[in-house]
Amino acid sequence: MNPIRNTSPIMRASGVVPGGYDRAASTMALAPLLEQFGVSLDSLLTESGLPIGLFEHPDNLIPFREGTRLMGLCADRTGCPHFGLLMGDATPLEAYGIVADLMKSAANVRAALKLMCRFMTLADGGGLLTLSEVNQFASFSYTVYEPGVERAEVLCDNALAVSFSVLRALCGRKWRPHEILFSRSRPVDIQPYLNLFKAPLRFDVEQAAIVFDRAWLDAPLPTADPARLRILQARARALEAAETGDLVAQVRRVVRRQLLSGTCSMQSVAAELGMHRRTLDRRLQAFELSFKALSDELRYEVSRQLLADTAMPVIAIAQSLHYADPSAFTRAFRRWSGVTPTQWRESERTHSNA
Repeated sequence: MNPIRNTSPIMRASGVVPGGYDRAASTMALAPLLEQFGVSLDSLLTESGLPIGLFEHPDNLIPFREGTRLMGLCADRTGCPHFGLLMGDATPLEAYGIVADLMKSAANVRAALKLMCRFMTLADGGGLLTLSEVNQFASFSYTVYEPGVERAEVLCDNALAVSFSVLRALCGRKWRPHEILFSRSRPVDIQPYLNLFKAPLRFDVEQAAIVFDRAWLDAPLPTADPARLRILQARARALEAAETGDLVAQVRRVVRRQLLSGTCSMQSVAAELGMHRRTLDRRLQAFELSFKALSDELRYEVSRQLLADTAMPVIAIAQSLHYADPSAFTRAFRRWSGVTPTQWRESERTHSNA
């Protein structure tokens, strides 16, 4: 069957996912999983306002927010609150197309994960992956980039299950995580999570992450192929260049990732984008934007997300955004919203429960 073309809200663009879109291939496990619960995918697509046939071609693109809402609807209609977990576990590495090919051609696990972080926007337009190493542990984390995402708890479960599957595929069945971190509140029943991850679980943190022994990063990959990797990298860069080239979206992605790592500055963002600080400043000015305004907007966005989707104390949110003290964060948040973080959280929960 021919793929859907230029049919709103689905788009195709030479395999490149513009900001806010996912490839259908990454959710191809959805239909068979729903069948196990006796639920029709077509009925859910109709209910959510998405076109029938959405998942019939791997290169169909799904708006990130609508896709996440659909996953939440699946959890509701199946009566399975950990549906995102099941779906992520059923998603193979190969679902990520050229990103998967890049990873399998890398020399070792570290290089493969760095390639996934670098080129993930070719498959996932709504999230950011980060690999960090501290002392004896490595952390492979996922942060939602797209604003206004509903059912963040289902997305968090899905992202962690996918990351777990990726690490298991790269490292082999002997690999085990040290700890699983969830950027969501603790679910009522954690047994499905324990069954899958077989590791300690920690909820209400700022980033969803899988923590594991960093020695695994040096494990060589049997599929390593330097010549093929060079060809694939050139192809991936060409696909990126074929994007519409939204500089502001690129800067937002980098700033959001760096905010949570504590390294965010105009200099560091410009360096990651391969340009001089003054060049970045000049190009942002062309959009009538300043770096400070953009970074403040993202701090506000991230803080709202953490206040709404987790039970993290305000002091912990202030620390995660690297404010000198909670009062500085509270002053900034009041300047952005007109209320304190605590007042905003209470209002949001009252609205959600109405």
